[in-house]
Amino acid sequence: MPVPRVAGGLTDMRDLDSIRRFVYREPRMSTGFHVDFIAGSSPFRGLCRDVSDAGIRAEFDDPLVVGDSGLLILRPSTGVLELHAQVAYIEKRQVGLLFLFETPWERRMTVDFIAAIANDTGTAAIVRS
Repeated sequence: MPVPRVAGGLTDMRDLDSIRRFVYREPRMSTGFHVDFIAGSSPFRGLCRDVSDAGIRAEFDDPLVVGDSGLLILRPSTGVLELHAQVAYIEKRQVGLLFLFETPWERRMTVDFIAAIANDTGTAAIVRS
């Protein structure tokens, strides 16, 4: 992290601009299972790289657009979960999808589903491609 330079008692603001602001993120778990994201009528196939109770980070071959929302289908070896999600960020081929929970029940079911993925000790939970 750069240390701000002080000239005559004043901090050089250019150095402060490079400091990232802290944003809390849910703990993530590394994975490697297939996902599908359907935005409008366009289906996208991807590989989930990590998952949390709030969303996933996945790699997609086809381009997505920040702000797009649609149906996200998670396909780990433990089962299948369908829920709504929105594209939160894109960095190269890495896409952050934020879960859009419609009810508290849906949130609880998703948290339980993610916990089942974490507890899966079988190698089938990880897909290499």
